[in-house]
Parts: sequence; structure tokens; C-alpha cells
Amino acid sequence: MTSRLLAYRPEMELPEAQGMLALQQEDELALAAHLLELQAPAQFDAYLARQLDATAAGQHVRGTPLEGPLRQLLGRVVAPLLPLHGGAPQVLKGRAARIFGMELEGLSPEDKEFELARQVVHLIDAVNTALAQDGAAGARAPGARVQTALLQVARSAAPGLLRQAAHTPGRDAGRWRREGGHIVVLDC
Repeated sequence: MTSRLLAYRPEMELPEAQGMLALQQEDELALAAHLLELQAPAQFDAYLARQLDATAAGQHVRGTPLEGPLRQLLGRVVAPLLPLHGGAPQVLKGRAARIFGMELEGLSPEDKEFELARQVVHLIDAVNTALAQDGAAGARAPGARVQTALLQVARSAAPGLLRQAAHTPGRDAGRWRREGGHIVVLDC
């Protein structure tokens, strides 16, 4: 196993805003370690508050109307990837690796968990940064802004989230038809 796989970080399409410092590596490692210590789903909300306080971007979101929708969305999307809900660790690791597009083969179970926790920390930080840089502060509802930020970040940091959202049971998948070698999407 080469160290290139462990050090891989997809390039984010978000430029850093003036005064918005990205999460420092020491903070990222500490937050990932803390994330692995969580024992119950209720502790995840307190963890999110701690991560919001860790960066300037998170502090920009903390205490605003964005904080509630951000916590709710991340609780629905990220918390199920963690062993807080009693899921089998191997299944959770496999699902999380697919969401983040990671290859974890050859790593010890502890290293797999830690790398996935780092990806979760990185995802949350990137969403905070996207929200802090969002120029449409008054134009849209906070929930819509949070969803847009997560989708924007997921394109590069967690592409499996987009695939998962597209295949969620109960969602209207839309209508389509095949015309020769092409698929025509209807009602979009």
C-alpha cells in the first residue's frame, strides 16, 4: 500500500475566502479522533457544534439561521455512516468508502475507521466553508442554502452521496424513454 492513497484529498472546487482559514491538520486529526469516540447518536449534535467552533468558516455559520438546517442535514446524511446506530462496522466502512470514493484495501480496521472519520471531518468543514462563502445570504431559505452547499461539496468530496440520493427509495426517479441509442428524459 503506497502512502499516496492515504494522502489523497480530492481537489475542492471552492476557493478559500478572504479570512476563512481551512481546518488545520492538527484540528482535523483531533476532530476525527473525537468523532470515533462518540457512543450515541445524541452525541453527534454536540460534536457538530465543536467542529463549527474549530474554524472561521464554522464560526461564521454558528448561531445563524443556517446552523439548525446544517445540523439536521448532516445528522441525516453523515451520522448513519458512523457506528452510532448499531450497524455492522464492516458494512458501515464499505458504505462510507463508496460514498467518499476511497480504496481502503490493505489498511488495518483501525486505520480504515480513522481515514473515514477524517473524510467526514473534511466533508463537514467543506460544507461550512461553502456556506460561509455563499453570496446569496438573503435570497434563499437557510435549508435550501445548506442543501445546495452539501451538493456542491459532494460533487468532489463525496460523490457517493449524490448517487445515494439519486437512488433513495420513495423518491420520484422521473420518466424516460429510449429512442434508438439515446435516452430521452421527460418532465425535467
